[in-house]
Amino acid sequence: MTNKLFQPVVNGFKVLASETKWVFIKGVRRWEIRQMKKRLSEEYQNLGKSYAEAQAKGGLFDPHSSDNDLTLKQIVFLREEITHLEQDLVNTRAEFVAKRNRDAKSED
Repeated sequence: MTNKLFQPVVNGFKVLASETKWVFIKGVRRWEIRQMKKRLSEEYQNLGKSYAEAQAKGGLFDPHSSDNDLTLKQIVFLREEITHLEQDLVNTRAEFVAKRNRDAKSED
């Protein structure tokens, strides 16, 4: 009898603990995404500097030179990685909530 009486309180604490864990995970992942976006911005700046240097010398910008090619590949990689991490964050949240719902139903 008392077990059923306190079950909502226990469930409330479980949800609170689960949400606290999620806030921590989300914070760390968001920090990681911000760092990658910062790095992406730096790569765009590097590419812009290379273009500006080529224009200042009166030459053509060669995207296939070793430095420019590496910068372009890094930009592509960072964009894909940011997209992947953002999608992974959404999927992780959905899995987190689904697991909590399964656990709550199994206790009933």
